[in-house]
Amino acid sequence: MKSLMEKGTLAMGEGRYKEALQPLQDALEISRQLGDKETEATQLNILAICHASVNNPENALKTYSDAINVLKTLDNKEGQAMIYNNVGLLNVGLQKYSDALKSFETAAAIYDKLDNKHGKALQFQNIGSVYRDTLDSKKALSAYIMSSIIFEEIEDKAGIAMQASNIGYIYAIDKNTNEALPWLNKALKLFEELNETEMAKVTKENINKLSSNM
Repeated sequence: MKSLMEKGTLAMGEGRYKEALQPLQDALEISRQLGDKETEATQLNILAICHASVNNPENALKTYSDAINVLKTLDNKEGQAMIYNNVGLLNVGLQKYSDALKSFETAAAIYDKLDNKHGKALQFQNIGSVYRDTLDSKKALSAYIMSSIIFEEIEDKAGIAMQASNIGYIYAIDKNTNEALPWLNKALKLFEELNETEMAKVTKENINKLSSNM
């Protein structure tokens, strides 16, 4: 089983997703025969990612669902939250925004019960991005601000920077430049401190563009 897993993950790492499917499926069947639930759940998650990468989202969603069911038998809530996150991201790509929201909200609730603030903050970021993509700026702003509050609480500078950028972006598309600029300037300062050169460059360009239109 180990050699099959290695063969599959190596192929995935090299972008050969179709070649990865069979060894991963074979490894999955062996883990099931052995009754190794933890390995089964891991394999299902990897296999789902592989299915998604070969443009087979239905198989990916089914495989993620199987992984969640296995993790429930193990009472592995952290693992469940991670899978719900993956399902949400897949549904965003499919533009199934309602399904994506349900997955992110479920993951956020699990992380909340586990007192995993970082995981919860990331889910609010995801929720905000769904509302951003569906042009609901009010709800997007609310979710991004909630994410920002949590990242501030745990002193996660990268998370704070990203949410400041997201909040500034929402204000900007709502043509609220006076609110957008302070957030974008905050994001710029943090990106520079984090040596996030590309993010700092993009943010600075956005600030200059907004400032020139005032």
